[in-house]
Amino acid sequence: MKLSSETNNILKNFAAINSNIVINVGNEIKTIAEAKNILGKATVNETFDTSFGIYDLNEFLGVAGMFDDPELKIADDSLSIKISQDRRAVKYFFSDPSILTSPSKDISMPSTEVTFTLTQDDMAALRRASSTLGVTDIVVEGTSDGVALVVTDVKDATSNEFRIDLDNVTRGDDNFKFVFNIGNFKFVSGDYEVSISSKLLSHFKNLNAPVEYWVALEKNSTYGE
Repeated sequence: MKLSSETNNILKNFAAINSNIVINVGNEIKTIAEAKNILGKATVNETFDTSFGIYDLNEFLGVAGMFDDPELKIADDSLSIKISQDRRAVKYFFSDPSILTSPSKDISMPSTEVTFTLTQDDMAALRRASSTLGVTDIVVEGTSDGVALVVTDVKDATSNEFRIDLDNVTRGDDNFKFVFNIGNFKFVSGDYEVSISSKLLSHFKNLNAPVEYWVALEKNSTYGE
């Protein structure tokens, strides 16, 4: 078996969410942050015939990266994997999945109060603004004037702000301030359909690749106030 570049990129992204991972039988890969505030799921080109755990995903990807075009073969006892090319090979041992952090079930998204498209360019602008202004709060703000993404410090009334007005938004009549920490926006590149619930949960679905994320909102989010 060989890992496609798309799967390799997804695994690199998931390693930023959680350093370990459990790969289950099938073609879906999932990860969840240790704090349980980010869950990622992707459908990949490869189909895995056995389940296994990797304790240090970055290390595993680094080992695979030692080869230009590696072949991966899981041992018959499912305890290790052989990563090889031509005359070179690495025997890499798996970890017991029971000691690793992995999603126990899929998330059922509650009813949502706002839906919009977050473009890759807008996401890049949010990251630049957060870095430049030295703030980490991303607020999805809904008022009678519309919906905007605001980069700010919600705890500082005099904080500088960066704002992107959104169009093509689906929402109700209530005002809201849904607060995120930009550090939780650990997504692969692309445009996203974003759905946010006042139950402090959001769903980010990539429109360019079969990957999606569920991200918890900050507890100081408000709705209908």
